[in-house]
Amino acid sequence: MGSGRCFSFNPSPMRIFRLLLLLIALLPLAGTAQRFRAVVPYVEQNGKFMVDVTVNGTRGRFLLDTGAPCCVSYSFARRAHITLGEAQTGQDSNGRPVTARMAQLDSLRLGSVDFRNVAAMCWPEGSPTERFGIDGILGYNLMQMGIVKLSRAPRTFVFTTLTDSLGLDFSHATPLLPDPYVPMIEVRLDKAVVDTVMFDLGAHALYEPAVRNYARLSQAGSAFRTQASAMGSLSMGASGIEPPTLKHRVKVPHLRLAGFDFRNVATVTTGGHDSRIGARLLEYGDVAIDFRRRTFYFLPHDGKTSADVYLADWEVIPTATLDGKIVAGVVWNKKLPIQQGDRIVALNGQRFDTIDLATATTRGLLSLPGNKATVTFVNARTGQEETTTMRRY
Repeated sequence: MGSGRCFSFNPSPMRIFRLLLLLIALLPLAGTAQRFRAVVPYVEQNGKFMVDVTVNGTRGRFLLDTGAPCCVSYSFARRAHITLGEAQTGQDSNGRPVTARMAQLDSLRLGSVDFRNVAAMCWPEGSPTERFGIDGILGYNLMQMGIVKLSRAPRTFVFTTLTDSLGLDFSHATPLLPDPYVPMIEVRLDKAVVDTVMFDLGAHALYEPAVRNYARLSQAGSAFRTQASAMGSLSMGASGIEPPTLKHRVKVPHLRLAGFDFRNVATVTTGGHDSRIGARLLEYGDVAIDFRRRTFYFLPHDGKTSADVYLADWEVIPTATLDGKIVAGVVWNKKLPIQQGDRIVALNGQRFDTIDLATATTRGLLSLPGNKATVTFVNARTGQEETTTMRRY
């Protein structure tokens, strides 16, 4: 498998935004014993972390996501006999209106612990999120009750109120910033350059600067270098794929988090409200968040203090559409004949007609070796198939 990204599909922006987050915050918190410890294995698929939970006696496969509240799919809500409340309208991560119904999960069992009266949102019937192959999200409004820790070896998710046996180290800690919803922390790009980021376990990239912060960060000179800019669509929200927006491919020579130096971070700006640190962080260490004591821990593997994390990117980033096609999400090299939105029908001679969104979400589809690949596409200007060569850079 070659390094770098060769298929872009990010289900994490399915989250429903500020208005609905406020509404769910008004629902009662989960009720359980004051002291608890739940330890469950997780399955990682394409940077997504899945655990088994039981809701009202019905087993489900839930995505761990620190950037979203607890959610259930409409089909799972019916299977688990979840009573739904009134519909409310908010925005998805792409700014599009989306409607969800409030719900209360009478019982949610994680490992050996039962949580009662868990507030959640139910995605509407027929929502694109139904295609992602998950039954719901285990989100921040439940996690705020205690401490969460994700460990790579063994692959476990710990949710507890007890600090013993977690291996927490204050030399690898940073405070959580004030936010009523999601875990927000500061990362330092230079001595004088700071970005405020959300730790979003539902996102895959190590670091994604918000495009609304781009103007400020781009003034940082060598600490934040723009490699390319182009119009493109890369993320899927609850109401569908985002409309084309201006994207920037940037390189950050040093990104410092909780005493660790990530060198040569290559990334693409996000249109989301906040910059974010994603699940790729777990490739380099374990993560723990003590919501009650307002502390974020990054515990590096093997005692390391820095890592070179550069990933080469393709000149064309394919992305998925709701009807199962692959299109050019972003074309960084403007000299190529392919343009943003053109349908891709083959890569390195391998043809495909449609793809499965659940597979794209949890496993990824396209893994291209080497530093160049042929792309066969339908030119939307002529309707004809053409083939070109794209490269990594």
